[in-house]
Amino acid sequence: MSAQRRSSSRNGRRTSTGTPKSPASNITGGPAASRSTLWKTAKVKHMPEVQTFKGPMSSQALSSLLQDQVHGPTTAPITVSDFPEKAWEPKVQLPYKAEQDQVPRKIEIERQKRIFAKQKINSLLEDLGVKTSDLMPKGDYNMRVNLTGPDTAPFPPFLPLHTFDDTEFDCRNPAEWLELGFIDGKQHPVPGKALLSKDDSENGGEYTWTDVGTLDYDTGKQLFLVQVVGTGGLQHNVVPTANGVAENGVVNGDAHNEGPKKKHSKLEAQQVWVPRIQLLFAAEDPVNFAERVAKAYALRCETEALLRYNLYVDCMPMDGVVRLDPSSLERMISWAKGTRTLKSDKSLDEHVRLLSKEIQVDFSRSMNRITFDRIVSSKPETYPFVTVPQDDEEIIPERGFHPDVPSYPFDEKFDNFAFNCLLTREEAIVAMAKVRSECNKVASMSVFQVPVSKSMKLEEFEQTQAQVSTQVQIFLRDSWLNTLRTAIRSSLLDVGKGWFNMEERNWEVYQISKLAKFMQLVTFAMQDSLRYLVQDSLAAFTQMVQDATYSVMDVAGDFDWGADIINSYYKPKKNALFMLDLTMEKAGVQYNTDLESFERVVIALFDKGITCTKNVPQLEKMVIEGLFWSGTPLLESVGENEPEVVKLRETVRHAIKQSLIPLRAYAKQYEQYLELYNLDINQYLIEYDSQERSAAEVKQEIERHLKDKETLENTLPSNIVIGPYWISTEGVKQALAKKRKALANAVIELLAKKLRKQADMVCEEFKAVARQLYDKPNSIEELAEQREYMKQIPEQLKKNQELIDKAMFDYELIEEFNYSISAEDFNAKWTCIGWPYKIQLQMEATEASLESDEERFQKNLLADQNTFQDRLDSLNMAVAGFAAHTDLSKSHEVANEVRRLTKQLKECQTLATTYNNRERLFALPVTSYDKLGRLIKDFEPFKNMWLTASDWQKWYDSWMNDPLTTIDAEQLEQNVNNAFKAVFKCVKHFKEIPACQEVAMEVKEKIENFKPYIPLIQGLRNPGMRSRHWEQLSKDLGFPIVANAQLTFTKCLEMKLQDHIEVISKVAEIAGKEYSIEQALDKMESEWKPVMLEVMPYKETGTFIMKVSDDCSQLLDDHIVMAQSMSFSPYKKPFEERITTWESKLVMTQDVMDEWLQCQRAWLYLEPIFSSEDINRQLPVESKRYQTMERIWRKVMNSAKGNPQVISLCPDARLLESLRECNKLLEQVQKGLSEYLETKRSAFPRFYFLSDDELLEILSQTKDPTAVQPHLRKCFENIAKLSFEEDLRISSMFSGEGECVPFSTNLYPTGNVEDWLMEVENTMRGSLREILHRALLVYPETPRTEWVLQWPGQVVIAGCQTHWTREVSEALIENKIDERHKILMAQLADLVTLVRGNLSKLARMILGALIVIEVHACDVVAKMIAENVKNVNDFEWISQLRQVLLEEDMVIRAVNAQFDYGYEYLGNTGRLVITPLTDRCYLTLTASVASEIRRGTGWACRHRQDRDHKGAYDVLYGNKQLLDEVEHDRFVLSAEPEYYTLKSSSSFRV
Repeated sequence: MSAQRRSSSRNGRRTSTGTPKSPASNITGGPAASRSTLWKTAKVKHMPEVQTFKGPMSSQALSSLLQDQVHGPTTAPITVSDFPEKAWEPKVQLPYKAEQDQVPRKIEIERQKRIFAKQKINSLLEDLGVKTSDLMPKGDYNMRVNLTGPDTAPFPPFLPLHTFDDTEFDCRNPAEWLELGFIDGKQHPVPGKALLSKDDSENGGEYTWTDVGTLDYDTGKQLFLVQVVGTGGLQHNVVPTANGVAENGVVNGDAHNEGPKKKHSKLEAQQVWVPRIQLLFAAEDPVNFAERVAKAYALRCETEALLRYNLYVDCMPMDGVVRLDPSSLERMISWAKGTRTLKSDKSLDEHVRLLSKEIQVDFSRSMNRITFDRIVSSKPETYPFVTVPQDDEEIIPERGFHPDVPSYPFDEKFDNFAFNCLLTREEAIVAMAKVRSECNKVASMSVFQVPVSKSMKLEEFEQTQAQVSTQVQIFLRDSWLNTLRTAIRSSLLDVGKGWFNMEERNWEVYQISKLAKFMQLVTFAMQDSLRYLVQDSLAAFTQMVQDATYSVMDVAGDFDWGADIINSYYKPKKNALFMLDLTMEKAGVQYNTDLESFERVVIALFDKGITCTKNVPQLEKMVIEGLFWSGTPLLESVGENEPEVVKLRETVRHAIKQSLIPLRAYAKQYEQYLELYNLDINQYLIEYDSQERSAAEVKQEIERHLKDKETLENTLPSNIVIGPYWISTEGVKQALAKKRKALANAVIELLAKKLRKQADMVCEEFKAVARQLYDKPNSIEELAEQREYMKQIPEQLKKNQELIDKAMFDYELIEEFNYSISAEDFNAKWTCIGWPYKIQLQMEATEASLESDEERFQKNLLADQNTFQDRLDSLNMAVAGFAAHTDLSKSHEVANEVRRLTKQLKECQTLATTYNNRERLFALPVTSYDKLGRLIKDFEPFKNMWLTASDWQKWYDSWMNDPLTTIDAEQLEQNVNNAFKAVFKCVKHFKEIPACQEVAMEVKEKIENFKPYIPLIQGLRNPGMRSRHWEQLSKDLGFPIVANAQLTFTKCLEMKLQDHIEVISKVAEIAGKEYSIEQALDKMESEWKPVMLEVMPYKETGTFIMKVSDDCSQLLDDHIVMAQSMSFSPYKKPFEERITTWESKLVMTQDVMDEWLQCQRAWLYLEPIFSSEDINRQLPVESKRYQTMERIWRKVMNSAKGNPQVISLCPDARLLESLRECNKLLEQVQKGLSEYLETKRSAFPRFYFLSDDELLEILSQTKDPTAVQPHLRKCFENIAKLSFEEDLRISSMFSGEGECVPFSTNLYPTGNVEDWLMEVENTMRGSLREILHRALLVYPETPRTEWVLQWPGQVVIAGCQTHWTREVSEALIENKIDERHKILMAQLADLVTLVRGNLSKLARMILGALIVIEVHACDVVAKMIAENVKNVNDFEWISQLRQVLLEEDMVIRAVNAQFDYGYEYLGNTGRLVITPLTDRCYLTLTASVASEIRRGTGWACRHRQDRDHKGAYDVLYGNKQLLDEVEHDRFVLSAEPEYYTLKSSSSFRV
């Protein structure tokens, strides 16, 4: 408030030339005071009331009254100052609201201000014995001592005072001091006094306390910037002039507003940087500051005196001074050099020499310092200027080192010691020594055989180590205990009664004896020995394993051995522990010992080493035989779960596990030979023999196998050492080499067999030729055939000769490989060679034989033909004689004669043909036998008539007299019709022979008379006639008629049934219809009997699945339709119940089959899902429902397995109900599963790109984060896989081309899979953003040809396009587009040169894509030059797709559209050639997306390339509807915008 009043007074004086303010306005003002309740109670009644006060009636009256009351000069400040009022306020510790009897804060501040203002710093320092002139060191001074003056030590100060400053005196920090001058946002100077020099000489001159204003503080140098008051415009207590007042707070213009760095460079006039010890602030207590200065001054004087003292001592000569005793020095050196570490130091002697010299120098200096102190102390008046350091006074206690320790009763304590100590007798000492000796022997033993001298098989290693552990166990429980017992008893045997009485029989006496304590000490010693034994053994065993596995400890889990399988880089320090044999089986490459058993066996041996020291009895019971012991106490040993044991065990376990990684990787390298090892030679030969191969190809195949055999022998090692394993690969090597050798031999043998087979085939052909030539022709036909065959023999001989020549060449090939053929093959070979000559000779002999046979056969032919003519004449006469047969009663005899004559005519036909063929063979005229044909034609009518007459007679007798039940009505009708036709033809033919015509007419008449009875027979013999029909017929006819064996057709005619033909036909028709229904039902039932369900086991589930054939389904559908049509038939009544039952059975079977198949499809889909524990845990309700359904399903399938017949199993209402219940449960399960998957897709929308099966495959393996690897390509644009470290940290991502991009942050797949996949997505974008920014930063500093190979392909293209956009824009602004085009062409040429060099595949892909973009960039610039583009806003430039970095994000611009770069990882993919159409696509696509228009353009390729420029994930499908409407809407509505908009990370085009 005082500061406010002073400020207001200054403002009032400045406006004095105007109208003055009325003092009455402030008459009731004052600070608000809070009174206590007590005060108010005591005082309020004594206060005068307001109406009793008579004051001026107006402000003008008050003003005039005040002007008359003038008592002297004004007390208000009338001077001007640049220091703010707040800068003078001291720091007080009082509350802002004062209580009763407490000084108000403002009063205390004003009081302190006045006290501080009255005190002078010079006087205060002098009161403390400090002169201001002595505070600062002089620049040049004389160090000569003046002993005549009053000062005993007239040395001027030479150390700076601020070095000894104590900041604890300060009540404010530098920032708080400067804050006192901070008013209205502007820094004003802070008043104070500074110790400054009166002149500017380098020697400093005289220093005085000067009024200054503090302007700034340098934190680094800890100095304050001050300016002397009255200089540079800084004013304080200045009376204003008539023209006005000076400006406030301006020091050197605006210099104080500049940063401290600028003010350091050059100071204005009277501005000085001073330390805090030289600056007294006006708001600071001068007394406190003076004490601060005095303390620093005293500390400086003391320090300077000590420096001079040490200078005097150091200047004393060391010649003649007493040296350190050499023996003492040697003794110290020998003690120091005796340590184990220093013994191995090669430079120890040099260090000892230097230290010895240093010790001598320090000893001499100490002796000089003692002499100097003695002289100075003896003559203080001579050396008053020397200050000897005072030793710290030591307080000597009255008694001993610890005065608080009471008096010690030595005698009493000695007696107690002798009473309690066990080592007071020599026998006890000897016994304990023996015990210690035996225990030390045990401690030095080992429960393992360490080290192992040679490699052993795991079983042998286990046996060896177990044997050592067993031996130690036996020793501890037998030999060791007996030895200790003997040693103790023999040592204490002669002691007798007393403390060590071996024959003590009283338990209480024994317990208080020293012998009990002695045995307890022995027990402890034995337990210590056991612990040392186990601990050292375990440590040695662990070290042995570590030495053997040290080279494989850093091998990663996904370690790949590489191509070199001969050399091993993982050798043990000593020798390998285990011996293994590498083996090959059809399943894969394995070792003869299960790799998992190594960890199990080694850990078991480790634990056995601990357990072998268990159950060792204590010695006390065996030594003290006179006492009764209820049990046998055991010694304690190392526990299996002690931290150190657990640590060692885990070390061994980890080492063994690590050692198995390269072992498996090495075995994996042999998988390339599995195909060879598993190759079936027989199958190989079958496939190889399936194609015709030349001899050169066979030779090449054999040579290939032999070469591969040699390669295998040279490239596969016989053995190799990998960590702790010595692996024998000789067996695999020999097996593979033998396989190659066997393949070569098999090919040779195959060739030999083929040659043998070929030779045998040729020999068989020759033999067949020979047999054919040896055969004598028995007829003219055989002779002709023989001659025709002989004409083909030369060609066949030529063909076989070619085969023989080829076989001989192949035999030579076999002989090249030194293959020995068998004797049989050898004989077959030469037999084959000789056959052509033998055939040639035989052909000549056969030709001569055939000529003689031909002449003989000609003569026989003429004789046979003459005999044949005579036979024809006789047959002609016999045929002519048939016209005389007219007696129908002899029809059977005539028919037999007809049959005999027919047979002879057929034989004559055959002979005529034969004779004509033989005449042709001999080239003779062919004889005509037309007479025989006419004879056969003339005989045909007689044959038909008499055969028909005979058959009719037999049929008629059978039909009339046989039982009616044996007559086949259909066959009867057919026979009657055929007979009538034949007889009808005969009647017409025998017009010229009346007798025969009459016979035919008679037969015809009989047939015609029988025809009317055919419908009667058909009605009575209808197959559908049942007893009910006969009953109905009897009822309709009015007389009984029964179908039995006695009922013949003759009796039917006698009963006049022909008169009731209509009634019989009607009943027969009904019976026929019903019979068709019955037959259909029987047929359906018979067709279903063999139909079975194909029930088969399903994987390892323990249940079955069924398979229904299409034929079964089709049969079921057909029969249902047929049964339904039967139910509408008017003739169904006899079978109505059967039809209804059958139809319901079929319908139920169909329902069951439908429900069954539906249930099976759902079960097959859900079974692998709910086999996962993760899914069961995440969906407990659905899992319970599924388990309920599966119990029903298993019961149903078990019953189906027991009875697979469809028609007996399926028509079951309970089965149908069970299946429907299963489907209901499955529907609920699938609904819950779909909702669950929907929640996962909502959490991570990229899951919409996966099918339900793929998503469930991921969710069922949540404990294995690597299960997402196969599905990453569907979720991300080009993340093919993620790199998982040993701790499952995801460190990088790989594209489909193999490009690796590290992640910028550590990512661990914890929590739900959708959550950490979302983190993968964010990390992907963040990593690409960071990599792209880093690449853009180093682009200007790195050569471009190096830069393009240092970053991922996507970053390279985006970075180059970004800089291209910036550089072209700058070139357009600066009108240097032509120069920019030349630079771009040069850059393109550099890339072309680079791509022609030796590059990796990935680098070549990067450059390929970049060159495509760069070519287009050059074309764009060239086109702008051609069109004279000069402005960055020209359409030709802004229509290009440009990438620009704005602040921290990259954007894509095209015309007026702008999109954020998506940072979707696109991998190292190639780019399409950019054409004008591509640019048009860019423009169209960006404009359409910017306008939020989504239409199918069909430009899939161009759209994808546009996506690549934007770093976006593209989901594009065009005119074909690949997603249904529901699925599409669900996808679009559930996915986040960045998945389907080009603006963010992808473009979803419909």
